Amino acid sequence: MPRITLVFTLSDPRAQVDLLHEFSLHDGIDAAAIEIDDRPAISVETYDSISTVWDVRATIGMFDDRAREELDQGRPR
Repeated sequence: MPRITLVFTLSDPRAQVDLLHEFSLHDGIDAAAIEIDDRPAISVETYDSISTVWDVRATIGMFDDRAREELDQGRPR
């Protein structure tokens, strides 16, 4: 199955730590801490299926309701 990478800027570093821990508990998801414009961010690689992508987005929202998904992304690999 193709994979996709989603990138989100976060409201604070604590959300980044919590999300990295949460995603480490899920098979098939690789998450990495990054920084965008001096803000904490997270890069999440997962399977390119509608349900999986929405699960990632929902998880981000549960941990940080001020997170923003970056726009120029989502090309399957």
